[in-house]
Amino acid sequence: MMTVRLRTSARNMETKKEIRSRLKKQRSLLGADECHNMSHEIYKRLIDLELDRDYDNILLYSAIRNEVNTDEYFACLINKAKRIYYPRVCGDEMSFYRVRSLDELNCGSFNINEPDMTHEYTQADGRALMIVPGLGFSYTGYRIGYGKGFYDRYLSSFTKRDTVTAVGVGYDFQLLSSMTFEDEYDVPLDGVITDKREVFIDD
Repeated sequence: MMTVRLRTSARNMETKKEIRSRLKKQRSLLGADECHNMSHEIYKRLIDLELDRDYDNILLYSAIRNEVNTDEYFACLINKAKRIYYPRVCGDEMSFYRVRSLDELNCGSFNINEPDMTHEYTQADGRALMIVPGLGFSYTGYRIGYGKGFYDRYLSSFTKRDTVTAVGVGYDFQLLSSMTFEDEYDVPLDGVITDKREVFIDD
């Protein structure tokens, strides 16, 4: 019987910091047309999957630094009379506030467009679908962000985790099949959608 030894590749030995740096650089090299076209493909998948069907509350985000743009999805959801919320950072905490027009967003923390502190989303408003940005995602639902932990803390703040269904969106190169990079305090997402495929994590 022949024994096959699997050699660990250099990529599998990458630290979370190294993965974050590599993906940040790869995304920064994308052109505006590439970002637009791939964001549109992700938008079409969101529409085809009808993820918003069972939710009146949708938590979106303002894209920065070549992130997947959600403006097209916002326009669609507004036409469906959904209640849409965007994040606002205060210190180490992030909260989501109601937005009825993208014109209501103004430059805030980390040069990200943020909403005014009007109506804050809480569990009392009912279940919500959250669309989550990231630098990298695993097939098990874990995510690499910018290292500040805002989304993990926010998701862990709910007494019932199923209050919010969290779905990551990223370009296909950001979905890493062979990576295990979760930390003790990371909260897994319920799914990940790219411009070429979608992965949903079973309970």
